[in-house]
Amino acid sequence: MNLLEKAHDLLRKSLDDSITAVDLDTVIAWPVADLSLLFACADRVRNSFFGATVDPCALMNIKSGNCSEDCAFCSQSSHNTADVAIRELADEQEIVAASRAAAEKNLAFCVVSSGRRVTPAELKKVAAALKQCSGEKHASLGILSEEEFRLLKAAGVTCYNHNLETSRRCYASIVSTHRYDDRVNTVRAAQKAGLRVCCGGIFGMGETWEDRKALCLELRALNVDTIPMNFLIPIPGIRVAPASESPLEFLKIVSMFRLAHPRRTIKVCGGREKNLGPMQSLIFCAGANGYISGGYLTTQGNGIEADDEMIKLLGLTKKHVRKMAAGNGRSTAKKLKVDS
Repeated sequence: MNLLEKAHDLLRKSLDDSITAVDLDTVIAWPVADLSLLFACADRVRNSFFGATVDPCALMNIKSGNCSEDCAFCSQSSHNTADVAIRELADEQEIVAASRAAAEKNLAFCVVSSGRRVTPAELKKVAAALKQCSGEKHASLGILSEEEFRLLKAAGVTCYNHNLETSRRCYASIVSTHRYDDRVNTVRAAQKAGLRVCCGGIFGMGETWEDRKALCLELRALNVDTIPMNFLIPIPGIRVAPASESPLEFLKIVSMFRLAHPRRTIKVCGGREKNLGPMQSLIFCAGANGYISGGYLTTQGNGIEADDEMIKLLGLTKKHVRKMAAGNGRSTAKKLKVDS
C-alpha cells in the first residue's frame, strides 16, 4: 500500500477501535516528511469521538519533595540533586481554595503528593479537605489499596492518576525502589473501587519506539480512561539526560496513542512548553483532546489565560466541569460557565 492507502486503513481501524500491534509498527515507520497525513488521521479520530471539546485540568502539589523513591526522571526524588522546595502536606483551607480557583476557570482539580504514598493519617486529611471542594475532583497520592480508594471515592474523587511511566523493559533503568507491577496493581485497585483511572507515561527518557509501543499496548490492556503524556523536562539534578526528540517526534507519539486509544482522553501534560515551544497547539491536530493548564508539580506552564486563548483560536471549548455535592460524588444540576 502507498501512504495514502495506509492512512485510510489506519483511520478505518482506529474508528472501529481495532488497531493492532502491526498497525502501530506502520505508525512507527511513518516518514517525518509525511507526518501531516498521519496527523490528519489522528485529528479525524479525535474529532469523531470528542468534537470541539477538550478536557483540561489543574494540579495542586499538596506535598512536595523529599521522596524516598528513586525515579531517575523526578526532581522530587531524594536520590536526585535537583533544587526543589520541600513542603509538608498542605492544609485543608489551601486545598479548598485551590479547588475553588480551578472550578472558576472550568478546570477539573487534581491533588498530587510526592512520595511512595501518603500515610493513612494524611489520606484522611486529604479526603476531609476534598469533601469540602466543589467541581470535578481527581487525586494522585501514590500506591494505595482498594479500601483507601473507596475512602477517596466517598470524598467525591472521580478519577485517580497513577502512571506506568514507560515500558516494562525500560522501567528497570529508571526506577528500582518499587516494581512495575506495583503500579499496575494500583491501577487495578482504583478501578475495582469504582474510580476512573488516568494512567500514562513520560517520553524522551531514552526509550525506543518499541518501548512506546509496549506502553501503548499495556495501557490498552488495562483499559484506562485517560492517558497523560509527559515530555521530559531537563531539570538540573535529575539522572536522565535531556530529551533528544524533535517536536515532530513527540507529536508523532501523540498520534500513535490517539489511533490506538480512539475513545480515551489523550492529555498532553508536563514538558509541552519546553519541548514543543511554538508548536504546542499542534497537540490537538496530532490527536490530543486534553492538557494540564496553569502549571505542573515543580515547574511553571504557560498559564491558564494563555492556554484559554490557544484553544479559543483553534475553535475548541473546555468540557463543562460539574459542581459536585460535597462528599458523595454526585453532580448538582448547575454547571459552571465555560471560561474560554
